[in-house]
Order: sequence, then C-alpha cells, then structure tokens
Amino acid sequence: MNSNDVLTDPKKLVRLELKNEGFDIDNMNVPQRVFLLADSIYDAMLARNCGEYKYPLGGKLFVFRNNENFGFIKGHMCSPAIATQAEDLIAGGVKELIHVGYAGGLQPDMKAGDIVLTDGAYNDTAVARLYGFDYDRINSTKELTDELSELLRKNEIEFKRGIHWTTDAGYRETWGQTSEYREKGALCVEMEGVGLFTIANYRNCKASAIYVISDVHAEGVWDLGWGEDALDKSVEKIIDMIQKQCNNGI
Repeated sequence: MNSNDVLTDPKKLVRLELKNEGFDIDNMNVPQRVFLLADSIYDAMLARNCGEYKYPLGGKLFVFRNNENFGFIKGHMCSPAIATQAEDLIAGGVKELIHVGYAGGLQPDMKAGDIVLTDGAYNDTAVARLYGFDYDRINSTKELTDELSELLRKNEIEFKRGIHWTTDAGYRETWGQTSEYREKGALCVEMEGVGLFTIANYRNCKASAIYVISDVHAEGVWDLGWGEDALDKSVEKIIDMIQKQCNNGI
C-alpha cells in the first residue's frame, strides 16, 4: 500500500450505520438533490410540513412529499463538519448539494436581507488542503449555479452573483482581512462553502450555495441584521422558490 493511500471509505461506514438503523443502502430511493439548510432556515422549512423524515443519512434527511427527487437536511456548521456531512450524503447516493445559509456582507452597498449566489469561495480553511485542493479559490459547480441563477430570476428574486470568502474561524475576521477580501471582490463571508465545494469536486458531485446576508462588515464596524424583517422575507422567498421547483420537477 502506498503511504498516501486513504484508509477510510465513507460508503463503508454509511452502509454500516444505515444497516444498524434497518436500511439497505443499495435499495434506498435517496433524493437526487438535497438542500442543506442553516438552522433557522431548516426550522422554517419544517414549519411548512412539506417534507417527511426518511433516512438517517448525514443527519435527519427529509424528502419532499410531492417530489422524491428533492430532499432537505439541517446543514452542519463550519467547513470540516459540512465536508463530513457531504461525504455521507454522497456515499448514500445524493448527486447534488445546495447549501442555503447566512453570511456576513463585505461590500459597502450590502445590507441585511440581500441574497448572494456564489460561484465559489476564497479558501481560508484546512479542509481543502487535506483533500489535495490547496488552492486560493474553490469553485462551485457552474452548471448548477447557472440553474439557480435562472430560478432566482424566474421567481423575481433580486440577488448578487460572484465570489465569496470562507473562513474556519467565524469570530476572527479582522478588518485587515475584510479589506483584503473586499478588494478581491468577495461579496460575503461564511464558514461552510469551501468545505462543501471541496468534497463536491473531489467526489464528482454538483454543489452550489445561496446566502442570505445576516450582518455586514462595514468600515471597522460589525452591523447585525438579526431580527430584521428583510432577513425573514428573504428566507421566505428562498423557501418559496425551493417548494415551487419541487412542484415543477427537477
């Protein structure tokens, strides 16, 4: 065996975990597309009673009642955690992963409730390097991101599209870093994108992300937008769009 050979296979562990819960991984109708939702977005989706808990895969995987090709799950927080979750979901048969989360706005014109569709993230994490993707930027899947762009437009949802910044340390964004990434064109900062996109690239899966701006890094000031109506309205718009897509099919 080569010293660089990986000893662990996610599918082997996932198969065993599912077997212990009474499921056969080879005979599961796993949704093709899964939305990984940040905590309160996940809660808002649950409140609509539009999905049914189906599989203990990557957490509690729900399948939409009117379209079994679509599922949703509470997304794990930070790049290492969402990377492991993505590994499990892909090992279970999921083909497309879409993260819907919150992010801090970096550009001067951004405000709470703005929506960002990302083409990829500047890498300020350890996960990418450990998977052999030690690059400054890890891209989302263009085909899937283009599809989401069209969906947002069809649903008349205003959004910004571009690159963002992923960091492993959510409370360590210095003003110097913020200025640097702002100058590079990063629209926002969050903690999961690089982890998700790294696994997607490594496993030949499709992945993209939509972020709702919850706070803004202004001129040396951190402006919080939690509790503002604009934030809740944007979340509702995204959930409406997801449900409408389920009705129309994949």
